[in-house]
Amino acid sequence: MVPPRLNSPDPQLLVVTDLDGTLLDHHDYGFAAVLPVLKRLAELGVPVVANTSKTRQEWLAMRGDFGNDAAFVVENGSATYLPDGTSELSGASRDEILEALGRMSENYRFQGFQELGLQGVIDATGLSAESAHLAMSREYSEPLLWQDSPEKEDAFCAEVEGLGFQTLRGGRFLHVLGQTDKGRPLAGLRKYYQTDRVVALGDSPNDVAMLAQAEIAVVIPSAGRTPLEVPGAKRLIHSRQHGPEGWAEVMNQLIKEFYPPSKPNV
Repeated sequence: MVPPRLNSPDPQLLVVTDLDGTLLDHHDYGFAAVLPVLKRLAELGVPVVANTSKTRQEWLAMRGDFGNDAAFVVENGSATYLPDGTSELSGASRDEILEALGRMSENYRFQGFQELGLQGVIDATGLSAESAHLAMSREYSEPLLWQDSPEKEDAFCAEVEGLGFQTLRGGRFLHVLGQTDKGRPLAGLRKYYQTDRVVALGDSPNDVAMLAQAEIAVVIPSAGRTPLEVPGAKRLIHSRQHGPEGWAEVMNQLIKEFYPPSKPNV
């Protein structure tokens, strides 16, 4: 298949990427290394879709720094926002989740973002007031500070699943969300962008579903963590470098592979 020319409306590749620890540095959230690559992808007409655990408002506040206007997926696959202004919901609404958690709070000890309030979220996360406010603007999930025993956490997670939701354990929080994951939106993204060649990049266990659904899965190593396993991956690439440097490393390789320079006319 001949690669499309610059700014083709029918790109050969679609890039779907995690943010923290992948496009963004895990420690300082820097991303300078990816900017030249993103510029080149834009010249080639290749969309770069953020697929993140962050909220819609968090990504909207930062995506201008990347020159990005592509579709994006938020809250671990819960909702996809398309450039034409439409959206697709894959998870549950936060109101549904909060209603269920309100009933369960009689039997378990936990505090969600709603109970913590702005100052509580700042204290728990170390975020600035502005960033904490954006992180609190959740629409499809609720992070919990677990304050009960590990045994009761197991029972809580089982009960949540029985109610039609699921839990994801993060570094600080136990997240409650709908029955979705980062892999589910890829089918709709393929249809929207009219391509069957998805490159997915991620570094964390919650990225595995997305990586497994992609034609090319790129694992970015995370310091102190065993490299991700991606069962069923069609093609698997491990970057040598971490974070945005690893992202740029692999994407530069793939650009050379799929968009080789045109040979000069003889």
